[in-house]
Order: sequence, then structure tokens, then C-alpha cells
Amino acid sequence: MLQSWKKRSGRSYQALGRRLELSHSTVHRFCTGKQLPQDAAQVERLAAALGADRQEAEILRGVWRLAREAPPARPDAAPPPSPSPSPDELPHDDLPRDIADFTGRAEELGALLKAGGTPSGVWTVDGMAGVGKTTLVLHAAHQLKEGYPDGRIFLDLHGHTAGVAPMPASDALKALLSAAGVPEEGIPAEAGRRASLWRSALARRRMLIVLDNAVDAEQVMPLLPGATPSLMMITSRARLVDLDGTGTITLGELSAEDALAMFMKIADAGPPADLGDAEETVRLCGYLPLAIRIVTARLRHRLSWTPGHLNEKLRQEHRRLAELQAGSRSVIAAFSTSYGKLGGPARRMFRLLGLIPGVDVGLAGAAALTGQPVEAAEPLLEQLIQAHLLQRPSADRYRFHDLVRDYARAVLAEQEQQEHRQAALGRIVEHYLRIADHAAELIEPSRRPNPLTGPVAAPALRLADRREAICWLERELPNLIAAIESAAAGGLLVHTWQLARSLWHFFLLRGDTRDWIHTHRLALSAVQLLGDREGEAETLKNLGVAYWLSDDREGAIALHHQALVLDCWNGDPVGQAKTLTHLGYIHHRAGEYAVAADHFLLSVMLYREVDDPVGGNRGLSGLGDSLRRMGRAERAMPYLLEALSLSRSAADPWGEIQARTAVALAHLEAGEAGLACRHLVRALELSRLLGDRLSESTVRTALGATWLEVGDAGMARRHFTRALTLSRQSGDRWGQTEASAGLKAARTRQG
Repeated sequence: MLQSWKKRSGRSYQALGRRLELSHSTVHRFCTGKQLPQDAAQVERLAAALGADRQEAEILRGVWRLAREAPPARPDAAPPPSPSPSPDELPHDDLPRDIADFTGRAEELGALLKAGGTPSGVWTVDGMAGVGKTTLVLHAAHQLKEGYPDGRIFLDLHGHTAGVAPMPASDALKALLSAAGVPEEGIPAEAGRRASLWRSALARRRMLIVLDNAVDAEQVMPLLPGATPSLMMITSRARLVDLDGTGTITLGELSAEDALAMFMKIADAGPPADLGDAEETVRLCGYLPLAIRIVTARLRHRLSWTPGHLNEKLRQEHRRLAELQAGSRSVIAAFSTSYGKLGGPARRMFRLLGLIPGVDVGLAGAAALTGQPVEAAEPLLEQLIQAHLLQRPSADRYRFHDLVRDYARAVLAEQEQQEHRQAALGRIVEHYLRIADHAAELIEPSRRPNPLTGPVAAPALRLADRREAICWLERELPNLIAAIESAAAGGLLVHTWQLARSLWHFFLLRGDTRDWIHTHRLALSAVQLLGDREGEAETLKNLGVAYWLSDDREGAIALHHQALVLDCWNGDPVGQAKTLTHLGYIHHRAGEYAVAADHFLLSVMLYREVDDPVGGNRGLSGLGDSLRRMGRAERAMPYLLEALSLSRSAADPWGEIQARTAVALAHLEAGEAGLACRHLVRALELSRLLGDRLSESTVRTALGATWLEVGDAGMARRHFTRALTLSRQSGDRWGQTEASAGLKAARTRQG
């Protein structure tokens, strides 16, 4: 009866639902007899909506009363057959298909599924291009769809679709209203009225709405529902920070484990012969789902290829993005649409950030790169973060995803003139050089400053003290090494050798000879190309110390002899004295004490000529200890005490450590273990205060010998063990040998 009245009325279920303020699916159940209206008033409204006359309305009320009084059907009774609904009577559902190979995202998926159990809500999912935002939301939507019987709507807002303008909010509202069953003639022309009607349409309906690919919050704001039992999920490459009261999920790249699982699932294969190849493939894809899907598609269509074969192509940075395309899918295209949405200044910032040496950059470094003040650079960086083209792992630190960095470098080469690229590289390297030089002065106040590379300018960052300088160098070391490499490759020769020189004393404190040798070889090549003999002499002796600590004694001596020749040629007595002191320590450690004493004596004489108490106290320490080891203790002690006095008056803690250690060993040799221990305890305090692993290892070895001398093998063993650990960390082979021998003696003494 009701179905015939509906047909007579010419109204759709959607139109009837709006009149009754019910969902069209509820009206459908009334008309097909699957559900009774709740009360007599609802029956009256239903009759009126169907255009029933007074007599028909009375009949409807009677049928409704009889149906309510009828006994419930037996559980085993077969339900009466009902006609299948026509397509226009079914709830709207245009969700794209789910994918069977969905992998990972357990936490994010759980949040969306939990949201589906709440009365209503709006959730936004943002992230970089290709990270799998739409895939996640659709996977959640398919699991939630049965809980939203009044319809499921999917709408692509074309925020980042190549060649397509973002959909205006007014057009989006029209599409949403149409999907909700509003006939075209019932949709207002004015956007504000459309938004109001959209909120009304959702007020009592339980619908699931997916708005995909939003460009920004302004596009989405008019589309948000009011109070409703519906759920809306929005995806965007931009952070929709202006949407209040919404849940937010920011997607990053997959974990290494989930990325590998995704690769294996899509490839539809068992573990490869070399699992390491597959692990490298997903790493070279930056753990980005889009890139992983592309490479698996290529592997499936090239049966002779293996992950190892593909990795050879992906390892070539300049070719990697070109390899990450298959059919209509392309990582470059995905990034290009995000880049194209930026304004001109933000695009320039993005391009120039492709020059970042190392893994990340600070705010001041990014500003230096673009030649802007920090106040102008920070908003541009924020735009890149909002667009998910840049990451901020911590406050004022910025970095690229690996593939986005490749894209930034590609557009840099394509769109930025060579002279502009070179100028930007010079600015960022100069930025690092000024701060590193400042840090070096705090670590070694007696050092000779680098010759100026340009106009005098304060470093962008002021470091408070030596400890802060060491912390900054430790944090920035990978970037500083990369800056030296970039400067060398870019022909910035002065910056190359001076930046390396600024790091040498830090390398000495930490004993990291691998990076030390690498950077100083680049520096040596640069300074030789410049024809700078003073710089070459300085670089040779600093590189020579690294060779010495890495157990290449002959190479160290050869480099120092070259440096000494240049020091003499340059007429540089301070340079000569420093080189002679280094040679003294090299021969001293080799047990050639007489040769060492000669070198130390010459260095002391030169330092006295130029009135350099810092250099002088270091030479005196070496001279005194060499004489002691030659059996001339009575001659040694005056030199050692003078070294200690000079180091303290010159406020040279590193020199004081060397002097106190040498004085202590002289006291220990004379049977004065108590005096030795007092000097060594102070030397240990200073070495730890300076963060000097190399000196701490030497002092602890001496302390171990002192405790062994007084019969406490347990204390001796603790110091020798720590000394061995420190010497291994610093790569000091001689220190390892000395500490190992002491540890063996302590174990023997303990039995």
C-alpha cells in the first residue's frame, strides 16, 4: 500500500526523508513493511508526506494499530518475501575499493576505528605525498561502513591533482548534497545556504563521508557537519591546523619492518634469496608506500629483474626519482604538485634547501642559505612543513625525507642559476665556518685564528663556554663534515681547509681519527691548490697527529717533516715550535727519548723567543718526561714543575693535565705514591671537565699504575679497564697497548 502511495506521490525516498526529518533508508523500511513508525504522530506525518487523503490516512492508522497489536512472528517462521529495492532506493555508497595488501599503520588505523564507535566526529589525516593517507582512510572506511547505514560518500577535492584546479567549496557542497539525495532543483545557488542545507541533511543521518585530497583548511571549512551521528574523514598534504575540534593524524613514512612486509605482500612472493636486497630496496624508497608500490610493480613486470638489480639503479641519487615511476604513477609527479602549490619565496627556500650539507639544518643555517634574516626565513620554513615538504624533528631543526631531498636537488639544478647555487653554498659553508671557528677558540683559546674569508661578522650563534662549544660540535659534526665535502666539491678551497682546521682540536679530544684524516686530506688538497704555504704547514702537522694516533708513525713523521720545511720557509717560529713539539711526542711514544728530548728542547727555545707560555709549557712537559725516562730524574723535575706553573698561570687546562701527569709519574718513580695520586686526581678532574677522552685514558692508566704500586689491584683494575675503553673509543692504539698491559698486571696481582 505505502509503496503504491509513494509511486503516486512521485517523491524519492531521499525527498520523503527530508520532509519527515528521517534518513531515506528509514523511510524505505517503513514503505516495505520492515519497520513500523514509532508513534501515531509519525504515522500522520508519513501519510501527509505520501499525499494520502483523510480516508487513506484513517486506513493507515488502523493498519498501524493492528500491526502493533499482532503477536511477534515465530523465530522459525520464514519471513515474507520483499521486493528488491531499486538502485535509487539503496543507500548512497561510492567508496573506492579497499586494497588487500594494506600493511602496518596499526596505531593510526586503531584511532580511526575507535572514532567510528563515537556518536560523531571529524578526523583529518595529513602527510607528505605518497605516504598512504587515502589508503589508510579507505581501509578504515570499509571496516566502518556497516555502522553507517544512511550512506557512504567519497569526494576527491583535487587539492593536489596535476592539471586540475582544487574544487571550490561551493561545488563540493553541491556534490555532497546530491550524494545525500537532494535533487538538483532543491540545491540553493548560494554557497552559504548550501552549507546550511548540508548540515541539516546530516543532522539525523548516520553517514560516513571521506573528503580526499583537500588543498587547505579554507576549502574544507564550509563542508564540516554540525551536530550529527555521522563521521567525516579528510585527507590532505597540508596540515589543516585551522580546523578546530577535529582529531588529527599525521602520517610519516613506514617503519622499516612494515615497509619490508608491504614489499613482500605486494610482490606476492616468499622471502628473496637475499633478504638484505629487499631491505635495501625499501630503504632506498625512503620507506614511502608510493615508491614501494612503484618498484614492486616494476619488478612484477620485469621477471628477470631482482631487488639487487633494481638497487643498483636506485643507489644512483641523480637517477633514483626517474626509476620511481610506473605507468601513471610517479614520485616526481606527486612531489611536483605539492611544490607547485607554494608561493615563489617558499619555492626558492625549498630549492636552496637542496644544498643542505648533511642530514639537517638549524633555523640560522637555513636563513644563511637563502641570504635572509631569521625572521623572514622562519615563515617560509613553516610553509614547507605545513605542506609536508620538510620535516621538523626537533625545535629549530629541519630536514628532508630522502626522496624529497632528491627532488629538491633536481628542481634546484633545473630552476636555479649556477651562480645563485654557488652563492648559496658559500653562505651556508661560511655560516658553519664562523660558528666552528668560534667553538674552536673556546676549546683552545691559544690557537691562532683563521685568516678572514670575508668581512668581519659575528657568528650566527654565540656559544657560552667550552662545554657548550663541544656540545654544538658533537651535534653538528655530521653536517660540518658534509660542509667540508661540499666546499671541496664546489671549489670553495679556503672554506674547505679552514673549516677542517677549526675541527682539529675537537678531533684530538675525541680521538676520531677516521673523520679527522678524511677532512684533513680534503683540506690538504685545497690548501695546496691555493698555494697557501702557511695553511699547508698547519694542515700537514694536524693531519700528521691523526696519522700518529692511528698508528701510522712513519706517515706522521713524514708529514711533520714536510710541515717543518714549510714553517722554516715561511719564517714562522710558532709553527716550527708546534711541529717540533708534535715530533717530540711521536718519538717519545716510540721510546726514542733522546731524540724526543732534542725536539722538545728546540721547541721550548722557540716558544721562549716568541713569549708563548702555552706552547712552552707543553714542550717543557715533554722534555721533562723524556729526561725522566732516560734516567735523569734530577734534571727532569725542574722542567716539569716549570711546565705546571706556566700552564696554571696561562689558564691552559690541557697543558696542566700533561704537566700533572708527568709530575705524578716522576713522584711515583721516586716512591712518592701519595703525591702522585694527588696530581693524577686533579688531572682526571680536568680531563673529564674538558671532555678529553685521550687525556683521560692516559691519566687513568697512570692512576692504575699508582694503585698497583700501593697494592690495591682492584682499584688499579678499574682504572685500567676504563682507560682501555676510552682508548678504544678514541682510536688510540698506543693507549690501548698501555692500558691492556696494566690490566693484565692487575689481574695477575689479584690472582
